Amino acid sequence: MALSAFSDPESPTLRHLKRLVGVALIPVCWILLETFLVLLHADTLAGEYWKSREFVFFGLGAAFSLVLFFFCQGRLLRWLYVAGHELTHALFVLLFRGRVSDVHVSSRGGHILTDRTNFLISLSPYFFPFYSVVGIVGWALYCWVVGEAGAPDPVWLYALVGFTWTFHLAFTLWMVRGEQPDVIQNGRVFSFSVIFSANVLVLSAMIIVASPTASFRSFLLSFWENFRTFLPRFLESLVEIYTSIETWFTT
Repeated sequence: MALSAFSDPESPTLRHLKRLVGVALIPVCWILLETFLVLLHADTLAGEYWKSREFVFFGLGAAFSLVLFFFCQGRLLRWLYVAGHELTHALFVLLFRGRVSDVHVSSRGGHILTDRTNFLISLSPYFFPFYSVVGIVGWALYCWVVGEAGAPDPVWLYALVGFTWTFHLAFTLWMVRGEQPDVIQNGRVFSFSVIFSANVLVLSAMIIVASPTASFRSFLLSFWENFRTFLPRFLESLVEIYTSIETWFTT
């Protein structure tokens, strides 16, 4: 299912450069995952936040989204995903001061026609949760119009974000397995490294904003510590593997 149409061929040199950058980003992906797991444990699971109404409603929204994805997936859900996918392309084109001349959406696929593209434009739908952003902006505008007295319980916003973000993640994992032009255009290694890193950063930011104990400063400090010690830890692991193999062959 082709979701985007770009006609911007890259030179072999640029393709090789993206492949090298993609390989270089693999350790960064691992460090980001380590940092995210520390954040998840320290500020969510080990604390009391996972018992809060906000976290529970987020989980309920996410669970409902997964039920729809696995058991009620149909043309409407696929159309909604494709629409969000293509509108995300269009949004990033506009952010980079490009022009969108056509947007085509159907349950079987879609594309946009534009005079500008780059790796952020082509990969943006795989890490930018379009409907979550729309939901948050819509919620903020509604609360601004009705005022504090008429604003609904904020836990429903957490449920909305849980539902829409899980919708984004589930369909992204489902679609990215295929022959996506967006991914092929940028190379699989580079694309997957960027997509993984960006999604971990987005999810980490969501936890930091939601949790009363997490902070961007602590996340950055944890990332720096994991980054600083990555090579020694990696080399130590290689030595341990070599020693284990040598011991196994000599006994």
